[in-house]
Amino acid sequence: MTPLFSRKSIIPDTIKAIFSATIAFSLGGTAHAQPQSRPIPEKIIRVATRHFLPPYVYENAESGIEIDLVKAVFKESNFGIEFVQLPRIRMISSFEDNQLDGILTQNVKASNVGCATKWYIEHQNVALTVGSRQLKVDTLNDLSNFAVISFSGATRYLGKTFSDAVQLSRRYTESGDQGTHISLLYKGRFDVAVGDNWILRLAQKRHLDQTGEYMALDTHKVMPASHYVARFHDQEMCDAFDTALDKIRDNGAYNEIWASYRARIYVEAGMKPAPLP
Repeated sequence: MTPLFSRKSIIPDTIKAIFSATIAFSLGGTAHAQPQSRPIPEKIIRVATRHFLPPYVYENAESGIEIDLVKAVFKESNFGIEFVQLPRIRMISSFEDNQLDGILTQNVKASNVGCATKWYIEHQNVALTVGSRQLKVDTLNDLSNFAVISFSGATRYLGKTFSDAVQLSRRYTESGDQGTHISLLYKGRFDVAVGDNWILRLAQKRHLDQTGEYMALDTHKVMPASHYVARFHDQEMCDAFDTALDKIRDNGAYNEIWASYRARIYVEAGMKPAPLP
C-alpha cells in the first residue's frame, strides 16, 4: 500500500472554498458538505504475514480473513500498512532483527520481543486421519503413537502438551507447504496431519481439483482454538491496533468479515456448516 502525498496547496482556504462551491453550482446542483475523507496515514507500517494460505491469506496478500481483518483495523487508525509475505520462520527472524515494524499471527506466549496486541484471530487446529484406517486419536497424547506432520513452528505455537506428544511420536515433521500434507496422508507417508481445519480442508479440495484423488478424512478435535496476536516494536502501534480492533468488534465489521467468508468456505471445501468464531 503506497500512500499518495501531495504538496501543500498555496491557494488560501477561503479561495478554495469559493472555487469548490462555484464548481458545484455550475454542475447544476447545490453545494453540499461532503463526508470527511480518511486522513493520509501518518506512517506506513511494514508487517510480516504468511504466504498463500487460504482462507486466511490469498495471493499477494490482497485478501483473506486475516488480511481483511487487519486492513479493517488499520482503516480505523492513522497508520497505513504494507504486508510483507514471508515463510513463518523468516517472519519471526525479520521482526526480531528489527527489519519489520510488526508481525501477524503470533502466539502471545511464544515471544517477548516488542509488545503484543489483543488477540484478533483464531485458528481451530485439528488432527486429520484417513477415514478408512480408523485410527484412534482422542487426545493430544495419542499423537505419540503415530507419524505426524504439521505446519512450520507448530511446536512453538500449539503449546507444551502438543510438543511433548509429538516428541514421542514415531516420526514428526514440520512443513510450511500445508498443501502437500493431504497428499502425504493419502500416500501413507504420515498417519496424522495437524493444522487449521479450514486450511487443510481447502487444501484437500485443491488436491482433488488438481489430481482427481479423494479420500474421506476423519476430523479429531483434540485441542481448543488457538488465539493469535500481532506484535509491534512500538507500544504506540499496539495501543492503536487494540483501540481500532475494539471499534470494529463493536461496530460489527469484525463479524461481517468472518461471515463473508463462512458460506464460501463451506461450499468450496464441501464442509457441513458448524458454529464459527
